[in-house]
Amino acid sequence: MNNLNPLPGKASIIIVGAGIQGLSLAFNLAELGVRDMLVLDAGYWQGGASGRNGTLIRGAFSSPEWTRFFAHSCHLWQGLSKRLGENVMYSRRGYTMVGERSATAALLDRTLEVHKACGITSSLLTPARLREVLPALAHGRVSAALHLPDSGVAPHHAAMYAYRQACAARGVDIRYRTEVTAIDQSAGRVSGVRVGEHWISSDTVVLAGGAESNRLAQLAGVPLDGYPMRLEAMALEPTRPLIGPAVALLDRLCYMHQTARGEVVGGAEVAERPQHTLNADVPVMAATARAYLEMFPQLGHARILRQWAGLVHISKDFGPLLGAHEDLSGLFVSAGWCYGHAGAPAAGEFLAKAIVSGEVDERMRPFAVNRFECNRPVVEPGIVLSHFE
Repeated sequence: MNNLNPLPGKASIIIVGAGIQGLSLAFNLAELGVRDMLVLDAGYWQGGASGRNGTLIRGAFSSPEWTRFFAHSCHLWQGLSKRLGENVMYSRRGYTMVGERSATAALLDRTLEVHKACGITSSLLTPARLREVLPALAHGRVSAALHLPDSGVAPHHAAMYAYRQACAARGVDIRYRTEVTAIDQSAGRVSGVRVGEHWISSDTVVLAGGAESNRLAQLAGVPLDGYPMRLEAMALEPTRPLIGPAVALLDRLCYMHQTARGEVVGGAEVAERPQHTLNADVPVMAATARAYLEMFPQLGHARILRQWAGLVHISKDFGPLLGAHEDLSGLFVSAGWCYGHAGAPAAGEFLAKAIVSGEVDERMRPFAVNRFECNRPVVEPGIVLSHFE
């Protein structure tokens, strides 16, 4: 899998990070005609969040900025297998946002209006329709439910394999177990990177290192908002089909879906201090189990098969940091991804165009790297994260 040839001395573009963000970008750059790219990753294949996520593809949120961006990404997911030449196993099974409190019901009402304004197909489910979509749900606890029929799930292993194969077919040089130890600059512009004692010249470097984004920015001598955050998930033993669409229990900060094997996979978020560990612990397991049991009582008999954690990079407003870094010419960033799996196709397309042509897509513009310095945070009330409130 890894290229064992000596590292080159020069590259047109160096992407630091070979998760789904880095590979999506590399693929899109190759499609635009860029050659002699180099993708470097300090870890192993799928060792980061790209190999540990919940695999949900959500195509709309509660703000117009998030909705426009992720709606386009969801659209790209639907045709991604054909474009990459490999099966990403995207399943268009829908995504249902469930609210229990009256305040959450009001949020879903406003969310529906945002979707209408953005041209997104969604609907507030009547009690009868909700029983058809989610018959196993504890309907007496629900105040409102909004359904996204075009959203779904895509297993991360299939998507990562497809992107890697598509990149390899286009001549992209991908190196795992290859840590960037320095990012050099000259006269206010990036000039290359160092891997140990080896220097690789390049006038364009992209930071796509997930939870390591702050450390990579320090190597480049530039500031970057955000911090690493642990997200946890667990899987239940296989059971008969109970849950059709992907589900977000907004008031419990819990998400889930049922795999083709019958395993219910998901997790609940518990507020904790930012930390850099892959250890999974009991509080999240307990919160997830409680959410499952109370909202889907028929899961009460199911045993927990496994639990795991992954690390992501979180920005102040939980939105991605995508685009050029204003403090260093030639340096680009793809960071701040708490929905990075879902957003990867659009992020790769938009950032590739920005690098090659300088054109910033209007759907990418709100997520500029320097938006906090300009006092332009993007408020998104419909995300499922522990700092939701």
